[in-house]
Amino acid sequence: MDTLRDLWKVEISWMQATQGLLLAFALAFLWATVYRKTHSGVAYSRSFFLSIVLVAPIVSMIMMAIGSNVALSLGLVGSLSVIRFRTVIKDTKDMTFLFFSIGLGLCCGANAWLIAVIGTALMSLITIVLSRIGHDGAASSDYILVFRSDRKTPWETVPPEAQRLISWKQLRSATDVNSGGDFEFTYNVRLASEAKPESVVSALHSNGGIRQVTLIAPENHLDL
Repeated sequence: MDTLRDLWKVEISWMQATQGLLLAFALAFLWATVYRKTHSGVAYSRSFFLSIVLVAPIVSMIMMAIGSNVALSLGLVGSLSVIRFRTVIKDTKDMTFLFFSIGLGLCCGANAWLIAVIGTALMSLITIVLSRIGHDGAASSDYILVFRSDRKTPWETVPPEAQRLISWKQLRSATDVNSGGDFEFTYNVRLASEAKPESVVSALHSNGGIRQVTLIAPENHLDL
């Protein structure tokens, strides 16, 4: 009987445990909603949204179970070492959202509810503001330009109007594809503030010395 009583012994009340788990779920749902509203990739993963929501109450429950028990904490480390997560998170921003959800669970499980509430409010506000002001505008205008020309210095034939659409360029490679009769060039380019990719391709196509123009967005612009 004493063993059974020890199994039901907890350092916090049932009311505290329920409140902590509900608070972890509510704050994680709010944080996941911020992720969904500010997500800018091509593919939105609902499973990752659910992961953000569920991780916080799970971590909170584990923290409540461990409490100040050193033996349980060591056993938890050993059991978690068996788990292997095979999913690769491509975007570092997604990893940050998941890490904050873990932090929410730690705070709620340790009864640091005020820290969890204030932290969620501030981080949500900062995330929304950064997504609205376009802090990554410079990076989003970087592209890879590929075209062919029969000239070794093709930019000399590009009209000034078309050149003004590109604020910066750097040659990555030049390939002789026809024994000196045709060349393929690859550039890193940055578009001007008001320039659109479609207008750049059209302007370069209008030049007779350049053909087969392709403008490619770098991999870090996409979430496939």
